[in-house]
Amino acid sequence: MKTQKQNIILDSINYLKIFLPLHKEFNTFKHIGQAISNPLKVSYISQGKINGIAENTGVKIGNRPTDEQRNKYFTATSIEKLLKKLFVVKTSDESKKMYDVVNNIDDYLKQNLEYKYFVDTDVSGFYSNEPENYNGSCMAGKPESYFKLYDYINDCSRNNVSVKIVGFKSKDIILARGLLWCKTYRDALGGITAKAYFLDRIYIHNKLQNSSFAKLQFELYQTIRKFYKVDLLRAYNKTQIESHILNKYNNTEKFIFKCKFCRPSFAVNVEGYEDKINHYPYMDTFRYIDESEVLSIDEADANKILDQTDGHYTEAEKHCCDECGDYIDVDNSVYSELDDQTLCLDCSVYIDERGEHANRSNTYYNDYSGSYHHEDDLSRA
Repeated sequence: MKTQKQNIILDSINYLKIFLPLHKEFNTFKHIGQAISNPLKVSYISQGKINGIAENTGVKIGNRPTDEQRNKYFTATSIEKLLKKLFVVKTSDESKKMYDVVNNIDDYLKQNLEYKYFVDTDVSGFYSNEPENYNGSCMAGKPESYFKLYDYINDCSRNNVSVKIVGFKSKDIILARGLLWCKTYRDALGGITAKAYFLDRIYIHNKLQNSSFAKLQFELYQTIRKFYKVDLLRAYNKTQIESHILNKYNNTEKFIFKCKFCRPSFAVNVEGYEDKINHYPYMDTFRYIDESEVLSIDEADANKILDQTDGHYTEAEKHCCDECGDYIDVDNSVYSELDDQTLCLDCSVYIDERGEHANRSNTYYNDYSGSYHHEDDLSRA
């Protein structure tokens, strides 16, 4: 397969030689082929470098360089940059010829990648070592401390939840990756009764987002189902995966049966996390922490929202009820101009005759009319 890809690159270069003027150093570029370090790029070595390596190290690079030599000594670059070194492009027609070849080789390399499934349990280490801006992830390359919540979840046995990074890679290049969450259910004796999985948002390498975006999502989904022997797998990217199946097979019935939901079926107990965690990650799905120290998809009772990329979180906007002292969401509070108080729904009533809310403790209920009256109105009567 590698030889075939290399021949396609060389055949394309030989094709361009018919139409484009050669750069004066054209013949100094040797052993052009697919890069070992990054299979989305091409690589080469100059004759001058070959001579220098032999002179300084005694290493001879022959007609068939080894993978080790290609990885160690060769320059990896895009096919576009390489062609600009090989040819002199002066006219728009010549530019079009060159970019037609650039696009064809790019597409071929993308569609014929060989990649393997991987699992990484060191989530914080993975994120902090991930190169920035290669897949659109806003958290790539952030400090490891930002991701310690994942470590805490994996180390906290009482929540029965684990999270890990899963994906595809070719050599050392991550092509697709996402978080895989697993909730283990146990009986009274501690035996495992069931496991529920959730495949969080899948991030795809920028180079593949147009050509292989949905394909890689579907393949990762299917690989995880088989790897963990999961019949029903919920997935964040359900819509895109379903669209891929529809376009490819024109039948989604079997897939829909296997993936009916794009949200997880469980929450995560993170009790005691505040004693261990100083920073927080941005999270795509599990992003709400409530007062009971449960991490979930439920916004209703949240006091922390994990939607920041700087290691902090957003405090859920809450008001303190001036009557009972409970903290309440803004949507579940009312302001009484009459009593100049912020009140929860239980501590407030609506006075029809005034058209405004009041503190329930300052009102009286009229059994005859079925309405409330404020004490100030009664004292004036």
